[in-house]
Amino acid sequence: MRHIAGICWPHEATVGHITVATRALTGHFPADQGDDALVACVLVAAGKYRNGAARHWCRTHQTYWGVKADLAALAHSGTQRCARHAGKMGYALHPPVIDLAACAKVTISCAASGAMEFASVPAAAQATPSGRCAALAMCSSDTRALFPGTDIIQVNITPPALLAYTRARASTQALGCVDCARCGHPHLDLGSFAQTPHRRHYCGNCGSDSTHSRAPMVSSPLQALALRFAGLLTFA
Repeated sequence: MRHIAGICWPHEATVGHITVATRALTGHFPADQGDDALVACVLVAAGKYRNGAARHWCRTHQTYWGVKADLAALAHSGTQRCARHAGKMGYALHPPVIDLAACAKVTISCAASGAMEFASVPAAAQATPSGRCAALAMCSSDTRALFPGTDIIQVNITPPALLAYTRARASTQALGCVDCARCGHPHLDLGSFAQTPHRRHYCGNCGSDSTHSRAPMVSSPLQALALRFAGLLTFA
């Protein structure tokens, strides 16, 4: 397995984990980008099941670990991994990383092919970086934290996250960004959860299911970034 800078995403998920504290992935990657990566589980404690058994959350595959089948698999293999560990994932290695602190304007949009297009105007006089990519990341090298009070160093813009956000905005859904009541990370809705505003939100970072927004909404960290960096950052 390789430990390498990159971005990954599950093909089917209703919540996501794009606000990260590390830029590296561990897994098998057949190419520089694709939809067939095998990425290692990242399991964190996520409280207990109703029967009192310990529960964990896999940040990689966005599912819980700790039911009887998981314990039996652990006893057989000696490796703690979630039920989706063998599921193929989308990925992009060495993606473009945009430093918002060094830019005067950034535009990110979905291309007709499903790829992303981006253009950034540097704050200093130099060529304008632009291009097409499978996924990209944003960071900020100055003192303006992307999300104050967290250890987030980078936000990964994945195809499902960008698609869910732009579709929710285009359909005039109630958009916002709710922070997890347990770990403080901003929450990302995907799939059916990005199509209908709701109050209860499951955290893609720690697996907590106890966060409720004041009003029904579709939650996305991209909405928080668009508001925080209004005039600089645009999702088209």
